[in-house]
Amino acid sequence: MTGAQRGGLIASIVLAVIGGSAVSAGLGYGVTVEGGEIGPGFLPVLAGGLVAVFAVLDIVGRLRPRRALPSQAELILDTVDAPPAGVAGYLAEQNAADPGAVSTSTQTIHREAEGDEVDIFGRTQSQRNRMLGIVLGIVVLTLLAVQLVGFLIAFVLMLVVIAVFVERRSLVPSVVVALVAGGVTYAIFVALLRVPLPQGLLGLI
Repeated sequence: MTGAQRGGLIASIVLAVIGGSAVSAGLGYGVTVEGGEIGPGFLPVLAGGLVAVFAVLDIVGRLRPRRALPSQAELILDTVDAPPAGVAGYLAEQNAADPGAVSTSTQTIHREAEGDEVDIFGRTQSQRNRMLGIVLGIVVLTLLAVQLVGFLIAFVLMLVVIAVFVERRSLVPSVVVALVAGGVTYAIFVALLRVPLPQGLLGLI
């Protein structure tokens, strides 16, 4: 297991602990109240449980042995008929024909040689771990912001920050999606289920 993979495993373990802590705290508030209605602890139990479950599934997936698959470099060697002077000559020949096309293949081969897998978005394990760490920090800041501005505002701001600064999405669509998600959350928990969301010290929403 590489250093990047160990970092991802540690981040997943931290998320599992945070999710379990949220479930424990929510149970202390009470999932239901008298009359069978949903209590104030329902939301943290639900959210913490989902975080914990997905984190545990990620941990299991990381620890499970994986079947060895041929690397991209090996596939190139298998599909190209007698590349001149090995892979280096093949890449040099391709670079002369299309300089921009080989850079990605060269980087991919180097990454695979170092044991750093690339996902469908072109991100290495190190980049994924860094993004996970950033999101984890944003979640912690969101939990602190809940105490000041309330859950709903903190939740919407969290979605905007993750979409714009982590996923590099456009600002306007990100704000619209975050506001819609906040409205749906308010409609489900406050209007439909009659579950009071934390309003924070300012008591805005």
